[in-house]
Amino acid sequence: MEQRLAILLQGGVIDQEIHDGMLNVISELEQQWNISIRHSQGNMALTHMASALMRSRRGESITPIDNEVLEEVQQSEQYPSLLVIHNALLRHFPLTIDPSEEGYLLVNLYSLMLAANDR
Repeated sequence: MEQRLAILLQGGVIDQEIHDGMLNVISELEQQWNISIRHSQGNMALTHMASALMRSRRGESITPIDNEVLEEVQQSEQYPSLLVIHNALLRHFPLTIDPSEEGYLLVNLYSLMLAANDR
């Protein structure tokens, strides 16, 4: 994952601040929250998070996630914990995330939590 972030940085997809914050996210997910990211779902989720943060920084907007998908996550038993983790991870970045991005971030984090429970 660290290599992927370096490539995103070198390619100009993310800046140094997002890169460094994402390294903190990786560490926090693995060490504090015990959520593994060393698999394809983790690569996808963290790549999307880095890109979403950069789009938010640039003021770019995307189409929001489908409401049904987001509602499924919001109705899950894990949702209160998910919000705590989500907010803790976003504290690594001095920016406001675009609301359209937030749904995707929540769904990706939820997927990581489910994958961690399956291991």
